[in-house]
Amino acid sequence: MVKKDVASIVEAIIKDEDDKILLLKRSKKNTFFKEMWQLAGGKVEFGENINDALKREIFEETGCDCSQSKLEKVFSFYEKFNGFKGTLFLMVFSCKIEGKPKMSKDHIEYNFFSLDEIKNIKLTPISKKSIFG
Repeated sequence: MVKKDVASIVEAIIKDEDDKILLLKRSKKNTFFKEMWQLAGGKVEFGENINDALKREIFEETGCDCSQSKLEKVFSFYEKFNGFKGTLFLMVFSCKIEGKPKMSKDHIEYNFFSLDEIKNIKLTPISKKSIFG
């Protein structure tokens, strides 16, 4: 019997004053998507409000508080990776943050990139979908 799962993911498009997008580079220690770039975000915990999940993920991954957020896109799709097999609901927000990002234990670098620069960067599949559709 196949176990069917459903997961919700939030991701944040955080832009600087030059309209460049914040990306975080995953460390070699991660079990999947090693050294790939991604947006700040992650899984919504069971029973958690999506806005609370977004703020929590941004803080965990950047050390910054989310001061404003707006839902921009919603996707649902079948995904299979790292033991997960099922439907993902991906909610993409535009966000403003307070402060300068700091690295979490899961990331080794951060930078702001233009859309043209991002096209040539190795992105996680979910962040690629969040940015480019």
